[in-house]
Amino acid sequence: MAEALWSEQAAHLRDLLPASIRDGVMRRLEYLQQMPRMYPIAYDSRFPGCRSFWVEPTYRVFYMVAAGGDDVYVVAVIEEEVEFPVEWEALNSG
Repeated sequence: MAEALWSEQAAHLRDLLPASIRDGVMRRLEYLQQMPRMYPIAYDSRFPGCRSFWVEPTYRVFYMVAAGGDDVYVVAVIEEEVEFPVEWEALNSG
């Protein structure tokens, strides 16, 4: 089974996340232990070669998969502003 390793910066931020966000990150990392390449390449110049996934609407986790195996290295956990299309807002405005 694959192992999840954390950069020092990502581990520090992980410990500061709200519990619900941290739980979401950890749950997705459990999925990655079975299928480490399930999320797409991020194509983000800040984290070249990384894959990413979102937790809640604004937290994004960038990670890499070991070239010779399935271990996952969490590079960064960042909070990003998300711009929703007008259609999304119309659908979700109660």
